[in-house]
Amino acid sequence: METAVSDSLRRQAQAHALAAAFVHTLDLRDPVALQREWAMSPALAGEICDMVDSYFAPQQRLSLAPLAHAFVPGKGGRPPVDVYATDAGPLGMECVLLADGRPDEAIVHLEVASHDGALRLTYKYIGS
Repeated sequence: METAVSDSLRRQAQAHALAAAFVHTLDLRDPVALQREWAMSPALAGEICDMVDSYFAPQQRLSLAPLAHAFVPGKGGRPPVDVYATDAGPLGMECVLLADGRPDEAIVHLEVASHDGALRLTYKYIGS
């Protein structure tokens, strides 16, 4: 049982690291970086940058809650990073985007799946 818990925590930490790297790329607001780093089509990368621009001012720095606080429920009872199993197998993630270190209304929805022994992140959408 202890091994299963530590495996789950390790997988959550790895998923958080991937999501944080993705959000760092979002913060660049550069569609070419999204294409290069996350294997996205030009149309999807442009759409994501437009969504980010609709939620945040250009000077606002985007980030994810740090790992130590990411999975701790907040005032509304939900953690800033919510990880859940999906019927299809990958982990679903709903990550509250921080603007200049403060929670904002935008939530990035991601999936993390194991592929050839490594975790792979897939962007789903940004909503509120």
